[in-house]
Amino acid sequence: MEARKGSQTPSRSVILPYASSLGDEAAEIYGKSGRTPQQWQALLLDSIMARTPDNLWTHAKFGYAVPRRNGKNEVVAMRELWGLQNGERILHTAHRTTTSRAAWERLCALLDDSGVEYKASGALGQETIRLKGKGRAQFRTRTTKGGLGEGFDLLIIDEAQEYTTDQEAALKYVVSDSPNPQTIFCGTPPTPESSGTVFTALRDAVFSGTAEDAGFAEWSVSEKRDPQDVDAWYETNPSLGTILTERKIRAEIGADTLDFNIQRLGYWVRYNLKSAISAAEWAQAKASALPEL
Repeated sequence: MEARKGSQTPSRSVILPYASSLGDEAAEIYGKSGRTPQQWQALLLDSIMARTPDNLWTHAKFGYAVPRRNGKNEVVAMRELWGLQNGERILHTAHRTTTSRAAWERLCALLDDSGVEYKASGALGQETIRLKGKGRAQFRTRTTKGGLGEGFDLLIIDEAQEYTTDQEAALKYVVSDSPNPQTIFCGTPPTPESSGTVFTALRDAVFSGTAEDAGFAEWSVSEKRDPQDVDAWYETNPSLGTILTERKIRAEIGADTLDFNIQRLGYWVRYNLKSAISAAEWAQAKASALPEL
């Protein structure tokens, strides 16, 4: 009997109609590293790299959310690997320095295993990759000023659940001068303590039909589920049965059932515990004396 595997198709998605896709081409380039995409990764890559009849990206913006440790960043790496070898200027951003560093190391390993010559700078926080006569990639942690004045074709928003509107204001224009720009958002659903709102706003806009030239895919539950519900594990974790096992997931179950639902089952909470007023703004509102009423 064939081993059970997680769902290879999203629980919920909006994929715009498209004429063709470069997903197969990107998967072939990735294959030169000795790796093979999982079925769900290949299908997602097809959607991300869909093309219009005039050879533009069908989705100028594409977001996807997958529970942790399923290999969601490998999809971005495949897209970046194709971009580097096709002359794209790439900016990969993350919330944490360790995450952007890991993305740089992942792409370097793919290039090494593929036998592709490249130049890399590993200065922490300033990592870069350049292919001679082809593309280049920069890896940065996000700030409210990062990316200003620079131009790119592909913008990656890693750890998208922490992407704030201030950061978006600084970054969204970096692809404006590209003849065929694309922005990819990848992450997990935000926790109640997450500071980002852009990922949720994109999701809401795509699923409500108000977003243009945008797609979204997620592996998720619509309502909270019992952490012991094994069927829910397979519905929401596409790599369960390959790189994930039931034993690993069982060991994650603890007292915080909400966190398990968010991180492992892709549940989107409908509230946020972050204050709408920052500590600095609150301090500025302090009065030195009681007003006269």
